[in-house]
Amino acid sequence: MNSFTSGGRIPTDTTTMCIPSVQIPRQDKSYNISRRTYPRLFLLLFFLLVHCITPASTYGQTVLKVGIYSNKPTIFVDKNGKVTGLFIDILEDIAGREGWELHYVNGNFSELLDKLKTGEIDLLPAIAFSKYREQVIDFNFTTVIANWAELYTPANSPITSLTELEGKKISVKQGDIHAKVLKKMTDRFNISCRFLETDEYETVFEMLHADVAEIGVVNRLFGKRTKADFNVDSTPIIFNPIEMRYAVPEGKHSAILGKIDSYLIEFKDSENSIYYQAINRWLVVNTQNKFPQWLRPLLYTVIGSAMFFLGAALLLQYQVQKRTKELRTSNRELKTQIEERKRAEEDLRKIARVVEASSDAMALLSIDHRHIITNSAYRSTIAGTSRDLNGISIHDLLDRTYFENELRGPIEKCLAGEIIQLQTLPQESPTDNRCWNVTLSPYLTPEGEIDGYVLDIRDVTLQNELANRLKNAQKMEAIGMLAGGVAHDLNNILSGIVSYPDMLLINRPPEDPITKPLQTIKRSGERAAAIVQDLLTLARKGIGEAVPVNLNNVITEFLDSPEHRELVSNAEHITFKIALETNLFNIAGSPVHLLKIFMNLFLNALEAMEQEGLLQIYTENKIVPEDYPGYEIIPAGEYITLSITDTGIGMSMEEMNHLFEPFYSRKIMGRSGTGLGMSVVWGSMKDHQGYIDIRSKPGSGTTFTLYFPVISDDLQEKENIEWYSFRGQGQHILVVDDMKDQRALATEILTLLGYVVHVARSGEEAVEQCKDTGFDLLLLDMIMPGGIDGLETYSRICEFHPRQKTVIASGYSESNSVQKAQELGAGTYIKKPYTVTSLARAVYQELTPKPLPTELAIS
Repeated sequence: MNSFTSGGRIPTDTTTMCIPSVQIPRQDKSYNISRRTYPRLFLLLFFLLVHCITPASTYGQTVLKVGIYSNKPTIFVDKNGKVTGLFIDILEDIAGREGWELHYVNGNFSELLDKLKTGEIDLLPAIAFSKYREQVIDFNFTTVIANWAELYTPANSPITSLTELEGKKISVKQGDIHAKVLKKMTDRFNISCRFLETDEYETVFEMLHADVAEIGVVNRLFGKRTKADFNVDSTPIIFNPIEMRYAVPEGKHSAILGKIDSYLIEFKDSENSIYYQAINRWLVVNTQNKFPQWLRPLLYTVIGSAMFFLGAALLLQYQVQKRTKELRTSNRELKTQIEERKRAEEDLRKIARVVEASSDAMALLSIDHRHIITNSAYRSTIAGTSRDLNGISIHDLLDRTYFENELRGPIEKCLAGEIIQLQTLPQESPTDNRCWNVTLSPYLTPEGEIDGYVLDIRDVTLQNELANRLKNAQKMEAIGMLAGGVAHDLNNILSGIVSYPDMLLINRPPEDPITKPLQTIKRSGERAAAIVQDLLTLARKGIGEAVPVNLNNVITEFLDSPEHRELVSNAEHITFKIALETNLFNIAGSPVHLLKIFMNLFLNALEAMEQEGLLQIYTENKIVPEDYPGYEIIPAGEYITLSITDTGIGMSMEEMNHLFEPFYSRKIMGRSGTGLGMSVVWGSMKDHQGYIDIRSKPGSGTTFTLYFPVISDDLQEKENIEWYSFRGQGQHILVVDDMKDQRALATEILTLLGYVVHVARSGEEAVEQCKDTGFDLLLLDMIMPGGIDGLETYSRICEFHPRQKTVIASGYSESNSVQKAQELGAGTYIKKPYTVTSLARAVYQELTPKPLPTELAIS
C-alpha cells in the first residue's frame, strides 16, 4: 500500500524504520536566462517588494480558527510551544499563498471534534475520514496520507493475536476511531477486556510505561515516531486502514476545502513541493545527508535577490518587530497553558489512581443516573462484575423499589447542591446486619453548573458491630460496679439472717418446735444471698476461687436434678437431643456458677418454644485457628464449647443488643425470674474468661455457643466436714469490722468455737491494738468506709508484725484489694454472709501449722 497517496515517488532503498523515505530524484536542467527575461524578472521582483511592504489588512485576510491536538508526527505542539507537524507544514504553506490568518485552538481530540461540529472552530487537520463522520462534518476530497492502527505493549510483554486481549486493560484515546473499531472487534469475537479512555495518544503510552494499562491503541505514525520515548513495543496486530484529511463544519467553508484540494493536487504533481518536503521531514528517519539538486538554482536566485530585498527589509522592520512581540507574548501564553494542562493532567491521573485503589465503592453518574466513571470496588460491590459500567443506568443495577425508597430523595437534594450522607441497608440483604454509609456529592462543571453526582458507598457493618459491642461492654461494666456496691451492703445485712439461725440450730434436735422456723429463716437468707451473688456476678467478681471442672459433670448433675424433672414435666411438647463429648477437656471455674449459666440458658430455650419444638444440647472440644468474629470476637485458641439450640421465636438484632442488660426481658416480670438471668450468664462468662456467640433471627430459633478456655489440671475431690471438727484452743483473735452487728456475730461464732475474741471498730483502732498486743489471728473486713480500708490496715500492721496471720472477710467480692493483701501475707478469703462451718474452717486453716489436706480446701 502506498501510504503517501498517488503523488509521491517511493525509492527502492529503505531506512532503519518501516516508513519508506521519499527521495527527490536528481534532474539535470540548465537555467539559461536570455536577455528578454531580465525585464520580466525585474517586474516580478518589484511586485514582490510592493506586496511585502503593503500591510496584510489591506487585502482583507481570511481568519481561520484551527484545532490543534497531540498526534505526532501529523500535528502537535513541540517543546518550545510551536505548533508543527506534517499537516501544519502543508496548511501553513497554503495559508501563506492565500493570505489566510491561522489562529490555533489547543485541546484534546474529542473536545475539538465537538467544537468542529458546533462551528466553534473552522478547520481540524489530521482527522481520519469515516462515513459516520462525513454525516456531521465536511472533508476535503484529496487524501493527505494513509494510516492504520497498531497495538503496543510495555517492553518485554509481547502478544501476537487478538485472542490474547482477553482480560486485559486497554488504554485508548477518547473518541479515537481506532478505539471504536477495536471495541467492535472484541465484541464480535466475545473477547472480554477493559478499555481505559484518556485524552491523548501520549497518555496512552504513559499508561503503558507506568503499567496502568497492558495494551495501548495508537495510529502507526504516532507509534513509530514516539515509542522509543516511552519504552514500549509494537505488536504484529494492525487494523483499520484509514485516510487522513482536513475537515470543516458541515455546510461551511467549502471554498477553503476547495483551495486545499487544488493545492494538494498541485503539490503531489511536483516533487519539490511542500508536500514531499513535509513527508521527508516527518516520516523519514536516518536518511543520508545529500545536497539537493534543486537547491543550487534556488541559491542563485536568493543571492541575486538578497541585495534587493535588503532595503525592503528595513522598511518592514517596524512591522516585524511589532509582530514578533505579539508572537512572543502568544507563545509565552501558549507555553504557560500547555504546562498548566500537563500539571492538571498529571493531577487527574494521580486522583484516578487513588480512586481506583480506594476500598470505597465510588462512581460518577449523570443527571439521568447513568454511570460515567466507576472504580473496581464499585463494580464488584454493586454489579458483582469487573466489566465497564459506563452508560449503564443505576436502575439496571439496583432494584427500582430500593432506589425509590432509599436513594431518590437524597439524590434530588444532592442535585440541588447539597452534600448528603445517609446510612442504609444493602438492597439484597435487608434482614442481615450489613450496613452502608452513603455519601452523595454534586459534580460541578468548570462553569459551576451541576452536571451529575458522585456516589460513595462504604460498608460500615464491622464498625457498627464493634461500636455496639463496646457500648454493651461499657454498660455492663457500669451496671456491675453499681451491683457490686449494693451486694456488699446486702451481704452485711444477710449475715445475721444466715449465720444466727445456723448458730441456733447447733445441737438442737429436729423435734424442737423452733427447729423448722429456724431452718426456714436460714433457707430464705441463703436464697437471698444467692440473688446477691447474682449481683456480684454482674460486677464480674463473683466466682471466687476457680477449680478444675468438667462441664459434662455440671450438665449431667442438672439433668438428674428434681429441678430439671419439674421443668421437663411442663414441656411435653418439646423434644430433647443431648450429645456430650466423650473425652471433654477440663476448664477452670466454679461449678455453682457454671450450673447457673446452663440453667438460665436451658430455661430461656424452653420458654422460647411455646409450641412444639426441638431443644439440642452439645458439648465439644474445639480449636479456633484464628480470631473468629461472632457475637464477640473470639481469640484463636483451644476451647471446650457448650451449644444450646432451640427452634423458638428467635431474636432481632435490636433484641440481641439489649439481651444481657439487667432486668431486660420479653417475658412478664415476676413470672419466670428476677430479670437477671442473662446478665448472670454474661458476668459469669467474663469471670471464666469465656466468650459468647449467638446466632438468631426472628422466627428461626436461637443458638447460644459458649467458649471456655481449656486447662490441663485434673479434677479434685471434695468432702464436707462439720463445724465441730475445727474447734479452737483458746487462741486470741482480733475481729476488725466497722459494723456493730458484724462484730457481734463474729464474736459469738468464734467464742462458740473456743477462741478468745477481741474487737476493733476501725482500721486505725486495729493498728493501735496490734502495736501493744500480739494476736494469733485477725478477722479483717476489707470495706470500711470513713477510714482506712482493710488493705491499708493490714499493710500498716505488717510493718511491726510482718507475719501476722489474717483471714479476710468481705461482703463485696474477691477484689484487687484482697489479692494485694494476700500478696503481703494475708491468708484465706471468705465471703459474707458466712456460716459457722465456713468461718470455722477458714480460721482453723490459718492457725494450723501444716496445710489442710486437699479435700478440706474451702470452695
